Amino acid sequence: MRAIRLSPAEHVLLYSLAARGGAVVSYRDIADALGRTEPDFLTNTLARHLSSLRRKLGDDAHNPRYIETVPGVGYRVVSARQP
Repeated sequence: MRAIRLSPAEHVLLYSLAARGGAVVSYRDIADALGRTEPDFLTNTLARHLSSLRRKLGDDAHNPRYIETVPGVGYRVVSARQP
């Protein structure tokens, strides 16, 4: 196990997703948790925060182990898969 340094926004983003336990968290809910209300935040800044968080976690958007994109809706934590 290794420590990962997260920005305050990445921390809120990860907490928001983990707290829902695999349920989809909408773009708007994440933006609200981050205290952001401007419309362009959803399309630009949120995607950059998520990309940075995935990179730090060693996750891949195309084959996610931790964070899955639900197109047009939001994101969710990937459920543990049974063998």
